[in-house]
Amino acid sequence: MLRFPIVPLALAALVACGAPEREERAAASTTSTTSPPAAAQPTARPARSLSETERASMLRVLAGETGPVRKVWFAVAAGDRESAALKDAFEGVFKQAGWDTATQTVTGMVLKPGLSVLVAAEEPPPYVAVAQQALESTGFTFKSGTGYRAYFEERRRADPAWPGISLAPDQDYVVVVGPQPPPS
Repeated sequence: MLRFPIVPLALAALVACGAPEREERAAASTTSTTSPPAAAQPTARPARSLSETERASMLRVLAGETGPVRKVWFAVAAGDRESAALKDAFEGVFKQAGWDTATQTVTGMVLKPGLSVLVAAEEPPPYVAVAQQALESTGFTFKSGTGYRAYFEERRRADPAWPGISLAPDQDYVVVVGPQPPPS
């Protein structure tokens, strides 16, 4: 787990460095004799999605949270349909498990590829850990870091125009759904 005050550039690395989230599912392709060679054609990548097994796994984990707060916050870039669809899939599972959800549309900055969980405090409440466990029970990889609220405030004091993802006063974390990472 990253600690933002200790590593000042941790956010840049956390949200800026993309890595493959999971093995891409193999897609069948066919080539006709009139098509250019495969190397010359752009390859269409399947959109990220949740399988029924992944949804069931998330539901099992989320059912374990019985505390008074069961809420998840998402951040997704405006106009990124693929990321919004994946966010909607995650959000649907949380709602099915009885959790409250909120979504922040990010503008004024470019989200880096991949999935991240930015946790406001160094020691988050238990429900945040349950949400992270549910998300990580899928085949996706999530970068995560704690101490984000203090890091955000420090960066904003140093540069009021810094475009980080803001957290509401009652917000303990945010799940950032960035664009699909490039193929590796």
